Amino acid sequence: MQGNEVKEKIRQRWNDTAEEFDQCPGHGIHSEREKKAWQNILVKAVGEKQIKILDVGTGTGFIALLLAEYGHSVTGVDVAEEMLAHAREKADRQKLDVKFQYGDADELPFENNVFDAVINRHVFWTMSDPEKAAAEWARVLKPGGKLVIIDGDWNHFSPWKMIWKVVANITVRLTEGANSSSKSHGLRDFEKNLPMRGQKRPEADLRILRALGMKAAETVSFKDPRAYGLLDNLKYGYYQRFVVTTVK
Repeated sequence: MQGNEVKEKIRQRWNDTAEEFDQCPGHGIHSEREKKAWQNILVKAVGEKQIKILDVGTGTGFIALLLAEYGHSVTGVDVAEEMLAHAREKADRQKLDVKFQYGDADELPFENNVFDAVINRHVFWTMSDPEKAAAEWARVLKPGGKLVIIDGDWNHFSPWKMIWKVVANITVRLTEGANSSSKSHGLRDFEKNLPMRGQKRPEADLRILRALGMKAAETVSFKDPRAYGLLDNLKYGYYQRFVVTTVK
């Protein structure tokens, strides 16, 4: 499958799941505690100083809206028009000034050296050409600007974590229902074509960024913000996420 075909399938998938996306665990915010956890992660990643930020693959605006609450000037881009429609509705409802526009993650509609920070969450693994995407994100960064990738290693678990994952999935189904997972996870038919799926992460992310000359690239792991308390830790604690940050 060619890169453009993969991109189109991903665009269609996100459009098809836009209506339910925020209701699914791990996508939207479902408690004040979870929101505060994400805010702490973002403050550590981009700092407290108000800056100009691009959220790549913004979806329904999860990251963009949290950053806007802190007073940052945020632009969110995505290839899924339905996702963008929900993001705009949320911004209007929350009275937050965020610019949401159509934009391909590896062909951004911006000049060079525009943003103080470029950020994305759960996006890099979907890139059909991750090296091209990362180079494009670096292109629109100002000198000294920060690139932030928030993601996880979706495929590589220790034997213990694999057992935990199986038990967690059963527990989620028992407590949240059979339809608790989003259709957006139904990428199995073509996800094998995605380069990042077969690589150990965040090591692969660091290699790509350092190859671009971003030698200071570093990573910090964190537990899924949903993993709080005994039951939620059983359901979500097996999965470690990470933040990769680097400076242009």
